[in-house]
Amino acid sequence: LVEASQALQKKTEAQQEEHAQQAIKENAKKLFNDPASPVAGNPHGNVTLVEFFDYQCGHCKAMNSVIQAIVKQNKNLRVVFKELPIFGGQSQYAAKVSLAAAKQGKYYAFHDALLSVDGQLSEQITLQTAEKVGLNVAQLKKDMDN
Repeated sequence: LVEASQALQKKTEAQQEEHAQQAIKENAKKLFNDPASPVAGNPHGNVTLVEFFDYQCGHCKAMNSVIQAIVKQNKNLRVVFKELPIFGGQSQYAAKVSLAAAKQGKYYAFHDALLSVDGQLSEQITLQTAEKVGLNVAQLKKDMDN
């Protein structure tokens, strides 16, 4: 009975892996080459890392320094950022601000600064962080509406 259960579990895991690989193939262009997705590292690098994150995710905050180190160590690494605001309204607001920051050429600086904020985000904290990295907040708000 234990062996049958383990075999079923392995089969299920293999099917899930196959479905995941198929989804990646079907969505490769959107995942790896979407012009709307901000990129860090070498924009023409031959190794691509796609990071899905939320600015209020503790694990995402912890991984930020790891990803920075990997980018510095590997000159062929291209990191594609995918906003995934799953922790509610403030996460959605932060994602909109960060994408608007890209229009001012400061996505990565803002991204790094916002992931460095301790505690919960608010609109005020998000906009203060934008100011700290030199973003034009009035323009940022206009860009967020587009």
